[in-house]
Amino acid sequence: MDRALRTEAVLFSRYLIGADPPEELVARYAEANAILFGEAPSGFDRKLLAFACAHPWAIALFDASTGGSPGSRFRRKLLVMMAILETTPRFADQTAQVSVGLGELAVRVGAAGALALCKLVAGLALSFAVTGSRSPREAPR
Repeated sequence: MDRALRTEAVLFSRYLIGADPPEELVARYAEANAILFGEAPSGFDRKLLAFACAHPWAIALFDASTGGSPGSRFRRKLLVMMAILETTPRFADQTAQVSVGLGELAVRVGAAGALALCKLVAGLALSFAVTGSRSPREAPR
């Protein structure tokens, strides 16, 4: 198995659910990548993935900053790992929706929105610093 894919699977899982994935999920992630991502990544995505694997703290920032770029390979790979985790019974509790009252929901949404905005701004700045562009469309190849 490709060492880079193994690293991505583990780091993305740690980011998404706070735990390492079992080997069968790492293998499933590698298989999904072989099917979904046959073409070479753009320079933008290659740089983001390399930086995120070297500096896992950046995954949350890149998650926020690539959310508006559906063509971003980084974003698509993160969504693949989330889909794998969501469909695994062992991780049902970590990925299940939570029901709360209206007051608590308002507080959670407000706090999450403020945090997401901070991550978005920091992620865009970091993406620019790492790749030299703000989005995959503007990235030099």
